[in-house]
Amino acid sequence: MKVLHIPCRSLSNPIPVLEECYGILEAYPSIGLVTTAQHLHQLGEVKDYLESKGKRVEVGGQILGCRQDAALKLDVDCILYMGSGRFHPLGVALKTEKQVYMLNPLSGVLDAITDEEKGRWLGKRKAAVKRAMESKSFGVMVSTKGGQYSLDRALELSGKLRSKGKEAFIFAGDEITPNNMLPFNVDCLVNTACPRIVGDDYHRPVLNPDDLQVFLKYL
Repeated sequence: MKVLHIPCRSLSNPIPVLEECYGILEAYPSIGLVTTAQHLHQLGEVKDYLESKGKRVEVGGQILGCRQDAALKLDVDCILYMGSGRFHPLGVALKTEKQVYMLNPLSGVLDAITDEEKGRWLGKRKAAVKRAMESKSFGVMVSTKGGQYSLDRALELSGKLRSKGKEAFIFAGDEITPNNMLPFNVDCLVNTACPRIVGDDYHRPVLNPDDLQVFLKYL
């Protein structure tokens, strides 16, 4: 099936939010900028505004829910994510271990990703690893969607599981959903697609690749 990708650019102006909430960022000498595709065209004006306030600014660029590479390369005191929703900036905060702020031009809010939010997410991941400890069979899920397809990673992870004496199967499809996984009789699922998937109820433990690395250390 042919797929047509159409860029959708945000028309919301981020500068009024920055002007109103700038005090939150004032203590940081250097700031890194990341965003999603909808706001990429606005990074330049945000950079110019912050530099006019004497900040050293590094532009990381676009991040995805499953990839924060653009944030990992930033050598800064804090990171400013521009966009809506907290999932993307939470991922950046967990990966970089830096203070992350979220600038939402739609709601007009600039606030921080808190230690409490990070703690809740990490607590859920630790609980999933604990639930998986008795698992003998694993299904490694692969999404065939563009930007999420990670067959090489799935093969790597399934190989590591087999080396520890576990059964491992690869399940690939366009839609990774709890209903689609119901027919497969495995004890635990491993997700190589969007990390957000682990928040759904699959009626068994679901591990992201980072969770699986922790799991394997205990075997």
